[in-house]
Amino acid sequence: MNTPTTPDKDMQEAARLEKLRAQLSSDIQAIQQKEASLKEYEQRLRLLMEHNRQGVPAPQANQVYVNAGPDSRQALDAEWEKYHRAHALLEAARRGLTDDRLALKEREEALALREADLAKREAWVKAREQQLAAAAMPPPAAPDSNPSFVTSPLRAARKLLRPAGKKAKA
Repeated sequence: MNTPTTPDKDMQEAARLEKLRAQLSSDIQAIQQKEASLKEYEQRLRLLMEHNRQGVPAPQANQVYVNAGPDSRQALDAEWEKYHRAHALLEAARRGLTDDRLALKEREEALALREADLAKREAWVKAREQQLAAAAMPPPAAPDSNPSFVTSPLRAARKLLRPAGKKAKA
């Protein structure tokens, strides 16, 4: 007996099959890449075995010989000389930059000391100006020697009540 399937189950089954199909295709591609890599490796092994049977060392892929011309050693020495000169110039520039950096740091420290010294001097000048301004102010007006009861009743009363021989404290 066949049971009727609903459209949702059919769609889920189709999605699952599509997902499996995608996984299979990616697995097939990975296997094909590995197979190609193995074929290449097999060819290299066959070549090495053939060279080994003949007694000739097989050329290695990463080796490059510079024995092509009579000037190859001289050209190599010239290139090394260029390298050493460039390296020496780089080191000289690095030392110059280090010296410049140290000189700049010393200059910044000297400026910081001078700034602190100027701040101290400015504070001293400000305090001195305040002292001179206070000294230059006219003294307060001297009170009248004979105060009247209208202008200053308390001072007049003190003067009246105090004996004439004692000096005033106020």
